[in-house]
Amino acid sequence: MDRRALGRTRRVNGLELELTPTLLALTALAGFAAGLLDSIVGGGGLILTPAMLNLHPGLSILQTIGTQRTSSLLGTSVAAFNYLRRVPVERRIVLPACAAALGASAIGVQFAKRLDPDILKWAVLAICVLLALYTAFRPAFGLEERRRFPVDREAAMAAAVGGACGFYNGLIGPGTGTLMVFAFASVIGLDFLKSSGVSKAANVAADLSSWTVLALGGFVVWVLALPLIAGNMLGSWIGSHLALRKGQRFVRYVFLGVVLALIAKLAWDLARG
Repeated sequence: MDRRALGRTRRVNGLELELTPTLLALTALAGFAAGLLDSIVGGGGLILTPAMLNLHPGLSILQTIGTQRTSSLLGTSVAAFNYLRRVPVERRIVLPACAAALGASAIGVQFAKRLDPDILKWAVLAICVLLALYTAFRPAFGLEERRRFPVDREAAMAAAVGGACGFYNGLIGPGTGTLMVFAFASVIGLDFLKSSGVSKAANVAADLSSWTVLALGGFVVWVLALPLIAGNMLGSWIGSHLALRKGQRFVRYVFLGVVLALIAKLAWDLARG
């Protein structure tokens, strides 16, 4: 029997999408899992992108990115609010980082159109291996705050970190939150919880510019975005509270796990050609 006759499919954005209650519930669950991980140390895309491609194979890659970025934008905002309310970071660090990430992400998108994606994946793979080694062999890394610059230089350094990570966000995307946590901890000298807070705020700014372009281009499938938003915001709320309660060491272990997962994913993608 025709699925459309049963109301199981709908034509959305020119595509035939199956929209059963089970699929929508699984979509919300995927958003929840991604929000939970992303709110702790980034890496939610490791869960959400493959989940969306498998649950809704009719979506184009731009529709997949635009739809899931809608949810991550709101979910990350919830996590940023929780972190910065409980672990306050000076505005001289947060505001320049956000402003630089916003502008640099838009520039990164333009460069992404001109570069070989395989070269980018090799570069990111090398970066992730270095991050894992650095973190694993420095047991105290991120557990204590050790500021590396005088107060009058911190704003400039925060802008540099936010700009570099924002550019990466527009250029490549996956793993941006994880790289931001590492960058703010290693360059500025913040502990993992403060790094997570600043990273979430800067990540929202970086995502905002690319999401705006996708939304204006009609690449957000709202019927799927809504359950994703609900799941992602709930996961982000729980994950950020979990990280705040468990503390620095917990975030460090999750960080290492996500970096190793990124390495495995990139290596698999490159091995498949």
